[in-house]
Amino acid sequence: MKNILLPVVPAALLALLASPALAATTIAADIDGGLAVGHAASWNGATFGVTARGGHEFELRKDFFLSPEGGFGYMVIDDADGIADGSSLLPVESALFRLLGGLRGGFYAGEDGRVIPSLFVRGGYAWISSGSDRAGYAEAPMLDVGLAIDYALPPTLRIGGHAGFETLWAKGYGGPFTGIHAGIALTLTAGVH
Repeated sequence: MKNILLPVVPAALLALLASPALAATTIAADIDGGLAVGHAASWNGATFGVTARGGHEFELRKDFFLSPEGGFGYMVIDDADGIADGSSLLPVESALFRLLGGLRGGFYAGEDGRVIPSLFVRGGYAWISSGSDRAGYAEAPMLDVGLAIDYALPPTLRIGGHAGFETLWAKGYGGPFTGIHAGIALTLTAGVH
């Protein structure tokens, strides 16, 4: 019974707090680049990724919103030079396909609510393959957290930037991969805030 109630409680609270008349559906494309950091920087270098995501912004109170979102993406991770000792955190020349789900919370600020800062947290799962002749494959749960700021160009387009930290734990490899990333986002909206 507990397993059934756990996902229902947050959804019920969101439904009670949200104002359905003030909500917007979003569809976005993120393009970002980054770097492996910490222990992962010994094996990996630059990252490049694209993500498609969608969500629905529920206004919790005047000018504040919470948005469940989901999406999928693709990321490539470059290898650091000279590492071939078999203890890497990911397969050689990694390419990741990712499924993501999470929450974004923020507020509408500035003139007519056109400036939209937000924080996001997303969890998901990655399927990692090797781009080299040496076979390598892994699967990994992942977490991505960060901040974003968008500018709304009426009636339906937002342009913005984001920065974040991500980590994933590839099964059968040497430890968690950690990285930082920053990029741009284009968002289409439908509805009102």
